[in-house]
Amino acid sequence: MLAHPKSHFTNSGRASILLALEMIGVGPGDEVLVPTYHCPTMVAPIVALGAQPVFYPVDDDGAPGLAWLDQVDVSRVRAILVAHFFGLPQPLALVRHWCDQNRVRLIEDCAHALFGASDGKAIGTWGDLAIGSLTKFLPVPEGGCLANNLLPGATPTLQRPSKVGQIKAGFDIVHAGVNHGRLRGFGYLVRMLYGLLAKLKPSSGVTTAPMNPSVAEGFTIDTVQAHRALTYPSAWIAEHASRDRIVSCRRENYKFFVEALTGVPGLRPLHPSLPNDCAPYVFPLWVDQPDPGYAELRRLDFPVSRWDRLWPSVPSIVADIGVQWSRHILQLACHQDLKRTEMQQMVDVLKRVYAPGHVSQ
Repeated sequence: MLAHPKSHFTNSGRASILLALEMIGVGPGDEVLVPTYHCPTMVAPIVALGAQPVFYPVDDDGAPGLAWLDQVDVSRVRAILVAHFFGLPQPLALVRHWCDQNRVRLIEDCAHALFGASDGKAIGTWGDLAIGSLTKFLPVPEGGCLANNLLPGATPTLQRPSKVGQIKAGFDIVHAGVNHGRLRGFGYLVRMLYGLLAKLKPSSGVTTAPMNPSVAEGFTIDTVQAHRALTYPSAWIAEHASRDRIVSCRRENYKFFVEALTGVPGLRPLHPSLPNDCAPYVFPLWVDQPDPGYAELRRLDFPVSRWDRLWPSVPSIVADIGVQWSRHILQLACHQDLKRTEMQQMVDVLKRVYAPGHVSQ
């Protein structure tokens, strides 16, 4: 996605989905197909435009259930969102053909897959539109990208961020490095500058009520923020980050987890074979009995996530694996800056929680 000649930076991956839907002309009365395995941030932009999400089943590889799609009424369907889950490229030739046959726009969700190829074509070139997320791969506090492959017309013009917002974005990047121990010695300076920024930020005079849990977990979208351009510091990082290093380190980290977790009772790498042309976002681990262990991992601040907060209207569909994945698949961080000792500690914690008899000595 980053190397895509028609890719433009946006405020976030979620914002990119909203912009893509707007470019297609999605609105009230329309339907958009979404996988049963999803993050609510994939659905919130659809609902924000007054459209209806319709959930389709996914198979054991995370691909759309084409047999089910062939039976669905597409008279109100404007688009289908298809994701490269975990950063592992999905074969999209058949989906592309289905979309062409049914006059449905394909939004290729590359939020997990900034790098790589699918069926011999670069990721991000299969869809009518393609979206990506910078924060999942790069040390930036914000950012997404949007590529227009087939739609007539230009990408929407976005509002330029304020000067204070530009400065804050730069300090957010440095602050993240300090918090992760990558920029030792800058802590005092960063805290001082953050205090200054807080004083410079104008007050609206309005007290904002705390967000409820559903809002905090991504069940809504700030449509104003979604139409703001990416700040210069985040764009600079996206353009100058060492892409080869990101790809190679993530691949090595993924392979480490495959070797370390294969054969552990109750645990199974979902995809033990890593495709050649990709950079994984996370390492997907199937856990036979994920609870209550998952709550313990979160209590320990273990670097793991799970898409267990599905949109309320997700149905039960025969032969669908998506709902099972939402409970059983843990997404382990395989970030390029993880050290081997840190990853070994992660493995030891997983074994201690789920397979006490297999803890490393």
